[in-house]
Amino acid sequence: MDKQMTELIRVRLRNQFEWSKLSDKNMSIKTHALLTMIGYLVAFVLVIGYAVSLPYQMNQELQLDMVNPYVFSLLFWVLGIWILLSGVKNILVGFDHDQLFVLPIEEWKAKLVNIFSSYVIYFVLCGIVLFCIQISLFIFQPFPLINLLIVGIYVIMIPLLATGSSIIVSLLVKWFLSLLRFRNTLVEAALTLLIFIAPLLYGYYSSNSFDAKSGFINSSLLSISLLHKVSVGYWIKIVFSSILVIAIFYSLCVFIVRQYPKISNLLVIQIKGDPRFVLKVQPKFLRILTREIKHFFSSFTYVVNSTISPVVLVILCSGLLAGLLPNIQKFVINQLNLTITGSSIYLILIIIFMNLTTSTSCSFSFEGKNIWIIQSLPISVFELSLAKILVNLILYIPGLILASIVCWHTLQLRGFHLTVTILYLLISLIFISILGTLLNLLFPNFAWTSEMVVVKQSLSTILTAVISTSFISLTIVFFLLFGTIGLGIMSLIELLTSFVAIFKISKFNYI
Repeated sequence: MDKQMTELIRVRLRNQFEWSKLSDKNMSIKTHALLTMIGYLVAFVLVIGYAVSLPYQMNQELQLDMVNPYVFSLLFWVLGIWILLSGVKNILVGFDHDQLFVLPIEEWKAKLVNIFSSYVIYFVLCGIVLFCIQISLFIFQPFPLINLLIVGIYVIMIPLLATGSSIIVSLLVKWFLSLLRFRNTLVEAALTLLIFIAPLLYGYYSSNSFDAKSGFINSSLLSISLLHKVSVGYWIKIVFSSILVIAIFYSLCVFIVRQYPKISNLLVIQIKGDPRFVLKVQPKFLRILTREIKHFFSSFTYVVNSTISPVVLVILCSGLLAGLLPNIQKFVINQLNLTITGSSIYLILIIIFMNLTTSTSCSFSFEGKNIWIIQSLPISVFELSLAKILVNLILYIPGLILASIVCWHTLQLRGFHLTVTILYLLISLIFISILGTLLNLLFPNFAWTSEMVVVKQSLSTILTAVISTSFISLTIVFFLLFGTIGLGIMSLIELLTSFVAIFKISKFNYI
């Protein structure tokens, strides 16, 4: 990599992590950049903390030999899924596409700088995590230090595999759907994720025990623990595998450079107008709601990041109703004189996924530079807010219905307990939808250049995530301490908070 490419990557990373905005004279921009960096730092510290404590946890579970196979697999799947959630378009095309191609650099550099800069981030992250784990692992069981060379090889390989495989799967799905002349963002997102994680799902299916780590271990890129001397044959296997991975990634880069125009056209959804003009008169609010639904499903990044929680909720409830999930044994916390049953754990999971994310926290910001369109329409901010809230509620309707059936059929709730639980699920869903809308109105961002930035990194999204996590934690504590009465108390708190939020939203006269 020459000096020109290195400098270009450095500048892009400064902009991507918003370091360059810290010197901005606009205080709001500087504050947003600082909050974003603090969020990155907190997430990084949590990851390192988990990495350092992992050998201790797995040693307690008598799985110390499986630490490296597990973490190597975990890094690959997390990076790959992260790339898909962020949108492959952000890596192949990027938010600064037009600016790159007017720079005095070779064309292939402009086409690949997004991939290379992403690889640098993943490479550094993998290196820090893996070597921190090796230090902690060495304390529990000293191993031949020559094995650290294998760790270094995998630090290079894992980001290459995660980036390359996610790009290949995404492009193949887009190409296949384009052949069928089928355009549906939700179907594309679901199909892409399903194909990508198929080996992981098979890893869970082939395991004999229900263990959160079993699927990752069975689908690991590493088949040995690295706690003992590695055979010569395995060294040869690793070297040839590395050469193969590098060759495939190089071939992918060559393909991207040569077919860049076609790939760019494939990634951009082109909507052709109907040659026939049909005038339809619809009620105003119905037209607004229809427009919001179409706007939501127009973005792969927006759809994928907003539908994970509703989809997981449906899968969880379907598994409980079909009897596919195991019976979790109750456990006792003696210090608190508290007994937590398997049914309580599953209900807590339902509560978490019901409140984990919302599409409304960035729904106004997602208008971007087209905000002038809704500003010029004869509709109020309150009507727009209601339409955006209803979109989020529609996403959760299947999960809410299935969760209600689970509470009655599987968890055997009846009468007062069933009524309060279902009411809490409904009220909490409405609450988080309204909260996200209010925060987005208070902290909008219409000057974004990348969908990923506004969907995942905007101030309103971060604040909504923090507040919803706090309410989820508070709900779990109330539920474990007071049972159904605790859910009733939280329902009342969220209902009152929702009324206050609605009142504040109604006071917005202009976006």
